[in-house]
Amino acid sequence: AGGADPFAKVRGMISDMITKLEDEAGRDAAKKAFCDKELGQTKEQKDDKADDVQALHTKTEQAASKAAALQEEIARLQSELSQITKSQAVLDRLRGKEKKIFEATKAKTEKGL
Repeated sequence: AGGADPFAKVRGMISDMITKLEDEAGRDAAKKAFCDKELGQTKEQKDDKADDVQALHTKTEQAASKAAALQEEIARLQSELSQITKSQAVLDRLRGKEKKIFEATKAKTEKGL
């Protein structure tokens, strides 16, 4: 019993602990690699979505600007249409007066021929 190494059991326990810690470190490294990969993919997806959002904001701003320009054009065209309608009413009244004058003078003209 005196020839056995008194530290053999302690060395075995230390060796077992080192193996256990190395296994845990390996699992932790695998978890970290997985997390790093997932974080990278998530960041990439987030950046893509942010680009999409920015593109949609730009489209929205362009559409709003175009809508405003079209509203201005509608107002201008409505004003022009109103002026044309007023002019047409004046011309219709003048044409009506001219027609009455023509009809009044038509009989005189036909008798004179």
